[in-house]
Amino acid sequence: MSTPFDLDVWVAEARQEPFRFTLAGSAFHMPAAGELDKSILSAVNVDNPSARDIEALLKAGLGDQWARFDEIPVPLSALGELFRQWQKHEGAPLGESPASADS
Repeated sequence: MSTPFDLDVWVAEARQEPFRFTLAGSAFHMPAAGELDKSILSAVNVDNPSARDIEALLKAGLGDQWARFDEIPVPLSALGELFRQWQKHEGAPLGESPASADS
């Protein structure tokens, strides 16, 4: 009889270093985007994220840091770049993982 796949072990072993960035002299960190809880998928379009989707993803990633981050004025273009760098940190666009099948 084969041993069942242990997803808990996979999650623990697949953890990546947090994505770190600074803004207005403050340091922030977020988990790799692929480590966000699956519940975020019902709130965003990961294939073609809108500005609101990006905000929801950043808010989920920043968690308790969101209020402090949200107080700092940031141009929309900078939010887009922050999102791109967060994706780049993981090595794959949001919604895709390195283990995804080729299309």
